[in-house]
Amino acid sequence: MNFIIIMNDTLRPDYLSAYGNTWVRTPHAAAFAKTAAVFDKAYVGSFPTIPNRTDLFTGRFGEPFHPWLPLAFDEITLPDLLRQNGYVTQLICDTPHLINGGHNFDFPFNAWDFIRGQEIDRYGMDSAPVTLPFKNTSAVPPQHLNRSVAQYLRNIRGQRGEEDCVTHRTCQTVLNWLARNARRERFFLWVDAFDPHEPNLPPQRYVDPYDPGYTGDKFLMHVPDPDKLTEAEIRNVVARYAATVTFVDRCFGRILQALDDLGLAHNTCVIWLSDHGTYLNEHGLILTKTCVFDEVCRTVLMIRTPKREAAGHRFDEFVQPADFAPTLLDMAGIPVPERMQGKSFLPLLHGKPCQVRDVAISAPGIANLKAHYIAARDGRWLLVDKPQAAARELYDTQADPAQKLNVAKDHPREVERLHQAVVQFLKTHDAQPQVVRLYESGDPGDMTGYVARRPGCERYRFYVQHLLNSQLVPEPPQPPR
Repeated sequence: MNFIIIMNDTLRPDYLSAYGNTWVRTPHAAAFAKTAAVFDKAYVGSFPTIPNRTDLFTGRFGEPFHPWLPLAFDEITLPDLLRQNGYVTQLICDTPHLINGGHNFDFPFNAWDFIRGQEIDRYGMDSAPVTLPFKNTSAVPPQHLNRSVAQYLRNIRGQRGEEDCVTHRTCQTVLNWLARNARRERFFLWVDAFDPHEPNLPPQRYVDPYDPGYTGDKFLMHVPDPDKLTEAEIRNVVARYAATVTFVDRCFGRILQALDDLGLAHNTCVIWLSDHGTYLNEHGLILTKTCVFDEVCRTVLMIRTPKREAAGHRFDEFVQPADFAPTLLDMAGIPVPERMQGKSFLPLLHGKPCQVRDVAISAPGIANLKAHYIAARDGRWLLVDKPQAAARELYDTQADPAQKLNVAKDHPREVERLHQAVVQFLKTHDAQPQVVRLYESGDPGDMTGYVARRPGCERYRFYVQHLLNSQLVPEPPQPPR
């Protein structure tokens, strides 16, 4: 059996028709869902991009949540275990963080292709001026203007048609690889695509159906204060995200068609997933991510096996990225290493009961202990756990699915129950003692030996700082007419 994993960064499930959306055009997702198992309660564990991939590759949560740092060379990983057991393993990615900055996610694979040009990838490096697609620069933090926006606009300067877009080029790379490797006995292909992550500038023909005739400012990155945008500008942000999702769906459909054309569909397991979502004017936020509410924490997960087990079935059991590697190893008949903390949910696909976890735990890495938070979900409640008891928030996701009303004061027992679940999780998932003490007592105690950031972060921090050297170059003054 072959495996194809398709990861789309920042893809919200509620923007796919397969998850009930009625206005975003995603016909290929809808068709795929009829032949695949669909997981309605897949939630992020370690957050965001790099910590999430680390969970997926290693089957482990972090300490308690893997910080943003390179993949350790000596780590046991899913692609490496498959490679050792006779699989040809290939990474095709346009997500710049996996390759840039020394993150090492190419290391476990036999080979890899990196399609250049997304976001902060230092691809277009000439110093010619770039023209912003918006005039209200005060709405966007300077670090985004001088880093992500400036770099991305340089990257797409030579883009003329749809075939020049990174997402299209990544899709074509996948099609070419499949054509060359269709006769392989067993392969594992990981496709890591950055879209629909911001900045969202898909081909205009995808945008027009959602926001026809719009000629105003196009905001590309995090807007801390949505009040600085007009209703039309906010609507355009949402429209361009929806358009990018439609573009992604079309490319996904091309890959599925290639599997049919090459005779691979009958012996290939196809998994479509995402790492997290983004806020699109929910909770007072636009194009930003906090690992709290469903708009960010809930992820796409659909699995189509060669025998179409559980085709069209929807599962409401909690599954998380750390469960991914054990499940695939189980499917491949490879023993799951004891070091992996996740649990295989393969029995669900075979129609057998399997309660992977009662509570889903999600959180970012720890840069500041006392400002940290952990989101804990069960079937009804969402607790935003924090070191200080008075700051904890509780949401009733049944009565309040939009998660807007904090009811912690009305349900102290539920707060305490989920808080204890968090503490127990930390104790059983290799959290550093200071982190356990922080959530037990509100005080980390003696900080001797505590590691906030590992040395592997230094190269990435240097890389990002170096990007600031290629800031926006202002347009030259125009001569008077």
